[in-house]
Amino acid sequence: GLVIYVVILSGVVLLDPDPKVAWMMAAVSVLVVTGAFDDAFGLSIKARFAAQVLGACVMIVGSELYVTSLGIGVNLLDPLPTWIAVPFTVFALVGLTNGFNMADGIDGLAAGYMLVGLTLVAATTVSSTGALPQLEWFAALFSAVFVFFVVNTNLTPLRKVFLGDAGSMLLGFVMGWTLIYFSQEPINAIHPVAALWCVVFPVWDTIIVIVRRVADRRPLFAPDRNHLHYIFVDQGLTPGATLFVILIGSVTIGVFGILLTYLTTPLMSLAIFVGLLIVYGYGMRHIETERKIALRILGPRRSVDG
Repeated sequence: GLVIYVVILSGVVLLDPDPKVAWMMAAVSVLVVTGAFDDAFGLSIKARFAAQVLGACVMIVGSELYVTSLGIGVNLLDPLPTWIAVPFTVFALVGLTNGFNMADGIDGLAAGYMLVGLTLVAATTVSSTGALPQLEWFAALFSAVFVFFVVNTNLTPLRKVFLGDAGSMLLGFVMGWTLIYFSQEPINAIHPVAALWCVVFPVWDTIIVIVRRVADRRPLFAPDRNHLHYIFVDQGLTPGATLFVILIGSVTIGVFGILLTYLTTPLMSLAIFVGLLIVYGYGMRHIETERKIALRILGPRRSVDG
């Protein structure tokens, strides 16, 4: 995590990108320092949550970048009033940051989500505008995450390294900032609804995990194995195969959703996103349904208790 941070920070220093990028790095610094202390000494959940909120506020105040429109043509939502836009942006950034943190349960998943998200953003942006803003810095970010991914998944002879909380929070926050930066004024390179599909599994998993814990009256940040990647692993799939299945699914559903956004209407795309979230949530809420779905994908395997 610290190495990724140093690489992308060097990109800011050497490449002199948009000042909004510099403010994002200032915000990320808060999270990385907090995450490093948490990795080394252990911090309370409240301390990490406060750092995430502070980082989001630093980015918003410094760069004046936040979600001003959802692009769905609904009154009061386009544009969003500031008193809604700012808290919504903080909520979205903190939510995605924790989503990536929770995804860091098997090697390569958090970084894989980041690579998929960045690739979908870049492809959509180039397709719609013919260019990729902040190309050099974007390339530095992608390269840093990609190098970590191949080392973390044992695709090189190098010793395995890990993200830690500093790294997973960094990836989640930077991914959230990227989606906001490319989907809002003044860039407007990707539709806000299309941006949601770029991180479909981290968003779905985070929402459903929180809903489950609230419904079960459990602490919101209590660790458990009710995440998609753990369900596959508990059905007998290897972590490497689980990573492959989930990332292929992320790309497939992401491309489907982005095409849906541009070929139909953003409101229709958002409705389908929510509908699929409900279906996904039902499966994740009912353990027997979870097992049946996993078994259909993976074939007959040893059960969790077998």
